[in-house]
Amino acid sequence: MERAARIAVVGPVPDQMVADLRSLPLRPEVRTFTSLYGDTEQMARFEPDLLITALRNESEEIGALKLLHSLWPTVGVALVTDAESELARGPIAARIGAHLLVYPEKPGHLAAAIEHALQGSDRPRADVFLDLAHGIADEINNPLLFVSGHLQLLRASFDPQMERDRRDQIGAALEGVQRIQASVDRLRLLSQAANGPKRPVPVDLAALLAREVQASPPSPAAAIELPPRPCVVHGDAEHLATALQALVRFRDDLAMMGTPTSLSLSAEEHAVRLRLLASGRGLASWRLPHTFEPYYPNRILRGQGHGLSLFVAQTVVLGHRGQATARRLADGSLQFDFVLPA
Repeated sequence: MERAARIAVVGPVPDQMVADLRSLPLRPEVRTFTSLYGDTEQMARFEPDLLITALRNESEEIGALKLLHSLWPTVGVALVTDAESELARGPIAARIGAHLLVYPEKPGHLAAAIEHALQGSDRPRADVFLDLAHGIADEINNPLLFVSGHLQLLRASFDPQMERDRRDQIGAALEGVQRIQASVDRLRLLSQAANGPKRPVPVDLAALLAREVQASPPSPAAAIELPPRPCVVHGDAEHLATALQALVRFRDDLAMMGTPTSLSLSAEEHAVRLRLLASGRGLASWRLPHTFEPYYPNRILRGQGHGLSLFVAQTVVLGHRGQATARRLADGSLQFDFVLPA
């Protein structure tokens, strides 16, 4: 059985944040400590994977954090702050090699920050990518609508019998416009999904996944394991369907390049877990901290068009107060877990 992540919380961290950490779907083991100085031995015995702290006395505790970081170089450190103090705390966090954790924030931000710190990633926060995606969608949408409208008027002006070839050419151009529009809509969905479902309804993930797998091309390199009974979560049916579609397409892309994959859905005590396992020499260069960056998979899946797949799935899951993680197993294979509260 996989060991839960161990998180040491030190200092005046909000009680609600501790409760939120303990209620994450993957149920990390969370222990609270009073002081960076007086509780060092107890923390060492706990062997945390991540240390979360809020500073009382900056001048003294910054030195203590630097010392702890030198003693435990593999332990991630996150510095808690609120939105008002984010700019002031940023340079301090950078100086001690810690991740800045703004609390409270939008749904999913806590889970994303924890995974960020555990991976030791230096990538920007997901908000940066979401803002960029939304901006690109807005910039493309108006000229795209303009072109689409003119193409439709042009096609309507051709005689269907005498100018069939021209009508067909315009029709092909409109199909290309529709594909671009679908990409724009997907970028906009990211911003909506990050804010969580507006009106959650019961959604059977098993039925949704079965539908997506049935619509995908069969491949001997792509295995699937569905549960014998429904796996119901409360959420946005459209967003969850989009996330499952993205993961099935990502699985299919891996299978097309000859990478054995398996996709499984299971119901656990506190959560529903969707797990994608992939193995093969082509994944040896995969850098875990970059897993959920937009278009990072395109470095491996050359020529494929699903570089947003993992980012879309992560955004939807985090927006539903779930967790998205990536791990490399002992045999070198990659394990992607998307876990939603049951």
